[in-house]
Amino acid sequence: MDKKDKLLSYLKENTFIMLSEARKMGLSPMMLSRLAAKEEIYRIAHGVYAHELEWLTDPLKKYISTCALYPKAVISGISALTYYGLTDVEERQIWIALPAPHIIHNPRYRLIRPSGISYSLGITRHRFGKRTVRIYDLEKSVVDAFKYTTEEVALKALKAYLKRKDKDVQKLSGYARRLRKPLDEIITILGADE
Repeated sequence: MDKKDKLLSYLKENTFIMLSEARKMGLSPMMLSRLAAKEEIYRIAHGVYAHELEWLTDPLKKYISTCALYPKAVISGISALTYYGLTDVEERQIWIALPAPHIIHNPRYRLIRPSGISYSLGITRHRFGKRTVRIYDLEKSVVDAFKYTTEEVALKALKAYLKRKDKDVQKLSGYARRLRKPLDEIITILGADE
């Protein structure tokens, strides 16, 4: 099997390849650049290449490369709210939570830097082959909206959450208390409006 076939086989199984993975397979950055120039593969981000692009429109799979590039990243903020259908705000950047001391300088990402329980609470993992997307669950995403977004966005997210059949108000209230963003009064008021 030649290097190109080896690469295409890997891409079929793993969705994309990172430069570090390509080097381990004996593939040079120059080869990847040339294949991208011929449009046999596509450069998705710095050091990330794919053979097909359909996965980039999937509401969750589109975050696979982000979580692979930044192994401690958790999809959060507007990105998580968008995934759960809790906001109509346009996702202009991918929101990720990274614990200190991690810093990234990339305009594609909006970085929040929670620590301790603010970072670790509510992380869910979704596997796609060998790849994993880490994203905050519904309740953590709503509570974080009150911390990291505008009041208008947060209230709309909470209202949308309270209309869902799969809501767990006790879990939401528990998260809010643990994260020092008590929402009990707001939930009671919004619940009375329904």
